[in-house]
Amino acid sequence: MPPYDREQTTRRIFDAAVREFAAEGIGGARIDRIAQAAESNKALIYSYFGNKEQLFAAVVQRKLTELAEAVTLRADGAEQYIGDLFDFMTAHPEVLRLVQHEACHYEVRDIPDHDARKAHYEEKVDAVRAAQQTGSVDPALEPRFVVMSLISLVSWYVAAPQIAELVVGDTANKTVRRQYRAHLVEMARRMLRQDESGEA
Repeated sequence: MPPYDREQTTRRIFDAAVREFAAEGIGGARIDRIAQAAESNKALIYSYFGNKEQLFAAVVQRKLTELAEAVTLRADGAEQYIGDLFDFMTAHPEVLRLVQHEACHYEVRDIPDHDARKAHYEEKVDAVRAAQQTGSVDPALEPRFVVMSLISLVSWYVAAPQIAELVVGDTANKTVRRQYRAHLVEMARRMLRQDESGEA
């Protein structure tokens, strides 16, 4: 076991927990495997993080915080948002896997940090409303649906890589990924812009 350093030990535990929970979910994850992968011990994990559900909640919260810090939805940047979100999600597919496992384990109202996370998405909805005021997003669109649609456009490519591979080809290929990203950005641009012709 490496020399004890609380910060490094915590990081090793956290990184091992991310991998374990992303692969196995809450029910299938094992603290002893996390301890072994982190070159630590179960007692230390319980001391630092509490029980398994508390550790899972800490992992999800940290990863979603990293996402929120890396990808923002601004009133003048809905199209940039979907490109940035695609970049983050393809670089960190474990985030979506963690959220999927969370959905299988909790009722919506019971998810960790429910109210804070809802407030975070309300900020995105407000950004869409502001974009509608400036004309960069069609005011006829429901802002909440816009936010959900942007997230959904990116998510399925990462959530179901086997389907993405069957449809678009090698998802690990940089050219395919770059082309699909450009497609998402253009699709978002066309969906969100008001029809300047005035036609329905």
